[in-house]
Amino acid sequence: MITNWGKSQVALVLGGSSTIVPTFFIIGTGSSTLAVGNTSLATASDRQAITGSDVSNVYKVKYTGDWNSSEMSGIQLTEFGMVPSGGGLTGSIWSRAYFPAITFDGTNELRIEESWEVF
Repeated sequence: MITNWGKSQVALVLGGSSTIVPTFFIIGTGSSTLAVGNTSLATASDRQAITGSDVSNVYKVKYTGDWNSSEMSGIQLTEFGMVPSGGGLTGSIWSRAYFPAITFDGTNELRIEESWEVF
């Protein structure tokens, strides 16, 4: 889900008033209600720079983020989002997803792909 903050930032970029774009995926282990007004994850645990983007479709962009098995070992992943900055584990999120816990046992890697489409 794209958050209100994310929608606002997209409008600012389109209007030429901002150059801020999402550059990091952030993952977490928290549990809270998913809402368009969210500005952070419930419990952020790690962030990674976006490892790829695909703009081959003129109306869509697909972002990719990757974590290796040692980074994910022991994590019970329940949420992820996209943020514009690299420092720390906080920041206004552009998008947020929440789901039942997925436990990583040190043998699994994680790849997140998030696609946005402009209507």
